[in-house]
Amino acid sequence: MWETRVYYGDTDAGGVMYYANYLKYFEKSWFEYLAARGLSLADWEKKGIYFIIKRVEVEYCSPATYGDIIQVETTVPRVTGAAFTFHHRVTLKETGRLLAEGENQMVCITKEAKPRRLPKEFVKGLREVG
Repeated sequence: MWETRVYYGDTDAGGVMYYANYLKYFEKSWFEYLAARGLSLADWEKKGIYFIIKRVEVEYCSPATYGDIIQVETTVPRVTGAAFTFHHRVTLKETGRLLAEGENQMVCITKEAKPRRLPKEFVKGLREVG
């Protein structure tokens, strides 16, 4: 679980967290998810293997406001030979109220931007914790 405070710069003129910032928080959370499993995107890129977002979906449920502490829980509910999906739940730390929920599907490509299957070692690492 990744946690942060909603800062003034994260909000719109009404003090509500700007909708696009949820995507930034999703990314930070999935990056930490991979790091906790020893999966460094930089290391894979040195091998000419890249992971990119193919699809993103977000449902906004309740607003976060300036000063709130939010938590993002990230899981991997689906893995196929060519893609995997991160699922994210953003909640208010104090009450557990659901703020947003979403997914991003990741695919694997070569340096030449050609699709490729997920490396077996990467798939294994997705499921392991530190």
